[in-house]
Amino acid sequence: MSLLESQIAFRSEITAADEDGGPSSPGMQVYRDAYRGRLLAALEVSFERTRRWVGDDAFAAAACHFVLSHPPRGWTLDDYGAEFPEVLAALFSEDAEVAELAWFEWRMQQAFAARDKARLDPAELAAAGYGEADWERMRFTMAPGFALRQVSTDCVALWASLAKDAAEPIHADPLADGWLVVWRSGLLPHYRLIAADEAQAITLLAGGVTFGRLAQHSDVSQLGTWLAQWLRDGVFSAAATEPWRSSWAKSVSNNKD
Repeated sequence: MSLLESQIAFRSEITAADEDGGPSSPGMQVYRDAYRGRLLAALEVSFERTRRWVGDDAFAAAACHFVLSHPPRGWTLDDYGAEFPEVLAALFSEDAEVAELAWFEWRMQQAFAARDKARLDPAELAAAGYGEADWERMRFTMAPGFALRQVSTDCVALWASLAKDAAEPIHADPLADGWLVVWRSGLLPHYRLIAADEAQAITLLAGGVTFGRLAQHSDVSQLGTWLAQWLRDGVFSAAATEPWRSSWAKSVSNNKD
């Protein structure tokens, strides 16, 4: 057996589920337990507030299920757990706040660790002297860690109430028209709950739609208010009039593939 074949066999035995058969030796049992323990510990760190919300036993059961069905794909444990909110959505189908809280926790951490980008300075943008034709062609690059999803509960308030030094956690109130956007500005992750119309507009910009095209299908006054808010919040890292495709749109396309 070649070295590569030995490595593949070793990995397969470590990642195998219990129902697929026990380990081939006591030593392999030690390796398997250590492997699972490290992954469980990584999930506990990444989803600390979610664990606090559902309870240790329920979280451990969900995390064990995830570990056995989702082996790591990357070289660092920092990337492990991206699909965990989706698994929680299925396991806690009657409690939508669980998956939404987990998504929020994950995205806040990803935003914090995202690769640095410059922040688009509103004053510099205003002083650039762009004319109407330039704004028609304007496209924006999103800030590091930009992510957006629809939420049906106020998982933001729940997240805040689950801080270590907070009082008793509250129940997540339902939201009729909620979208949660996360990004990093400067050194810290930021977030904001927004309505569906604003979410649609910023999703189009993140996907590479020009500002002029967006303006054709939007209330211009409302769009101007949103743009001022986005610039103040640091949602964009750059603006340009030449054709390009945003990195966020590329990542969405790659995930679909």
